[in-house]
Amino acid sequence: MKVIDRDLIFVDTDFKTQRELFEFLAKQVSESKRGENPEKIVEGFYEREAEFSTAMGNDIAIPHCRNEHILQATVIVARNKTQIEWTDDERAKLIFALLVPGSNENQMHIRILAQVAQLIMEEDFINLVNEAKDGEKIYERLSVLNNL
Repeated sequence: MKVIDRDLIFVDTDFKTQRELFEFLAKQVSESKRGENPEKIVEGFYEREAEFSTAMGNDIAIPHCRNEHILQATVIVARNKTQIEWTDDERAKLIFALLVPGSNENQMHIRILAQVAQLIMEEDFINLVNEAKDGEKIYERLSVLNNL
């Protein structure tokens, strides 16, 4: 099964808070049968943020959740209409969420994170995400994740 799917790319979302975003991500992964127990998935995002902020600067964040409630490694992309307060001094508008099963023996989360980190350093990729009318072109660029 694929890590990224066209149905998991959302442009022009309108989240006001990090909690709204995390609840949406947890709902999406649960509805797609890639995860279960959305409340525990939201907790997983917050546990990771408590360790270290996943805001990357330039309005980009890569929140991740790795726990037993994730059934399949998944990437969800959201481009929000406005900035979401991430920490006291960080904001995010482009979200690349990583959700990975807790067992994860093959270190899939490291491979996905490395690939996403490489992409977000490419100015043309960020421009594409910022300007895309829908998720199709974003999906085409991210489909490389399905080969990891």
